Amino acid sequence: MYSLNSDFVDKVVQNCFDLYNTLPKTGKPVDKEWTVISCFLKYDRSTNDVEVVSLGTGSKCIGASKMSPSGDVLNDSHAEVIARRAFLLYLYENIYKANKGETSIFVKELEQWKLNDNLEFIFYTSQLPCGDASIIPKNGEEEFYGDILTQLKHKADDDINESVIKRRKLNDIHRTGAKCLTHCEQDSREPGSNYHLLGQVRTKPGRGDRTLSVSCSDKIAKWIHLGVQGSLIDIFCGSIFIKYFIFGAGVPYSQESLNRALLNRNMEVTIQLGVVPEFYQTSLVFPNIRDIEHIRPAPGSIVWVKSGNQLLEVAVLGKKLGVTKKRANLPSSSLCISKYNIYRTFLNIVKSFPDLKRVLCDQENVDTIPYNLMKSKSTRYRDRWKALKCNFFKTWTLKPDMWDFCVNL
Repeated sequence: MYSLNSDFVDKVVQNCFDLYNTLPKTGKPVDKEWTVISCFLKYDRSTNDVEVVSLGTGSKCIGASKMSPSGDVLNDSHAEVIARRAFLLYLYENIYKANKGETSIFVKELEQWKLNDNLEFIFYTSQLPCGDASIIPKNGEEEFYGDILTQLKHKADDDINESVIKRRKLNDIHRTGAKCLTHCEQDSREPGSNYHLLGQVRTKPGRGDRTLSVSCSDKIAKWIHLGVQGSLIDIFCGSIFIKYFIFGAGVPYSQESLNRALLNRNMEVTIQLGVVPEFYQTSLVFPNIRDIEHIRPAPGSIVWVKSGNQLLEVAVLGKKLGVTKKRANLPSSSLCISKYNIYRTFLNIVKSFPDLKRVLCDQENVDTIPYNLMKSKSTRYRDRWKALKCNFFKTWTLKPDMWDFCVNL
């Protein structure tokens, strides 16, 4: 594995900023708003070139009651998730090109496609992922301890003096809004470093009813252990691992918390990884990070994919911005990265692989197989995911098996 030097790390991040700056204003923060940006980049070791292939922004997540059985509403609009789903479309397009004999990131090996030997992928995000990785000690330099000090002073008695308050202040931690799963042990919420439990699978905060989407720390840990490709692409090419993770400057950062949350979860036994990732922090600060001047999360999310059509969409509340009211509830009018449209992309590619089509569909038409049934056909991925849940995460969020929709091709 090739390690990245600091200049190269900053070059990678500058590429992300340069692309972001070329995009229209729609979906970007205004006034005192903030957002998160995440990107996947293709890295060619033979030329040392890097290129952004997908980009996402956002920090929103819908509640459980807003999820759609048709797969047309995006449940999780955090930047990391949007960038990854956009990355899936990039992979699909390259699988299609490879099958047609066109220039692609994939080459044929036996009966599967594999990534070109010179290529690797880099993931950048402007802050640590929400959830376990964001629970890190404060350095004692932060100015915003009002909540901790107020709680302590309200409880003050002869045994709690100013030195105790100061000591607890320095022992405080950065917190996450992500919550422990309802069927698991809960955070103590005690002042200071004991506020959170460590190593827990968490769900993201959302307005109104609780979400069922796990934190970005949990999702990225899953990518590291199983690959970023998901169950459907795994059918074509097996696991695709991200070797390099770069996190933003100007925000709390901890290598220790990343190792804990993404690699080991405080386990006594280390699980064998397909690729051991490397973590870096850039010196470049994303201009729209959350700080004392940017206090409101931007309502919109940007979706960008490097493709023949250079896909660009804006998401609000899990739906595509700009769709007419008449067509707003049609699955075909959903975001390009919705479950519905990603599944449609998958099925269109399956149609171009006659042998694979016969294996997956037998005598059925591909558009008569429901989404959840097709995912279950990826037995290799399913078995590895089951083992990971038992041995690493120990538990996972419980989602209804509602996505039995079919796609009209």
